[in-house]
Order: sequence, then structure tokens, then C-alpha cells
Amino acid sequence: MTVVNLTSLTGRDVYTRNAKYVGKVEDTMLDTEKGSVYGFAVSMARNSFLFRNVSKGDSGVKKTILIPYREVLACDDIVIVTVPKKYEEKPATEQTQEESFLPGIGENE
Repeated sequence: MTVVNLTSLTGRDVYTRNAKYVGKVEDTMLDTEKGSVYGFAVSMARNSFLFRNVSKGDSGVKKTILIPYREVLACDDIVIVTVPKKYEEKPATEQTQEESFLPGIGENE
């Protein structure tokens, strides 16, 4: 078992397992009822495929999404997450609102 200080994960780069850059860890979300990590709040890079899919052309908005912990594959110098292939390959213009990958948890200008 590896023990990691959660505050040390803030600012770590987040990539998909297919080596696509997503953004940086902004915060760690805890499930206080279960006493476990719920997921990571990730500030998406403006040039990432997820930012394009979630922002729907509004490039002036900083998007933060929640990556559920069940989607985290590895966490050390970088964080590696699972993203369904259809979201990596499908252009944002072809996605419907119901297909968006992970809901935004915050929007800041």
C-alpha cells in the first residue's frame, strides 16, 4: 500500500491512459460518510479535448471537472485517468449534451 499526502497532488498534471493531456489537479474531493477519496477536481487545459467538449466553444471560461476516483489509474508524479474512447476520438461538434463526459463542478472567469 502506498500512502500519499493529498495536498501534494495539487498541481499535478492529469493525462489519459492514451497520453492525452487533460489539465491539473486543483483539489481532492473526499466522501466524508465513507471516509474515502471521492475524486479529483481538475482544471482543464484550454487545449485539451475535454475542455473543447465541455466548453462548447466558450473558450473564455475556466472549466473545472470532477474525475471520480474509480477513473484514476495511477497517481504519482502525474495522474493517469481512464476516459472512454468515444470522448477522445469524437469531435466536440458531434457530441450531444447528454454525452458530455464529466459534469463541471465549477466555472470561473
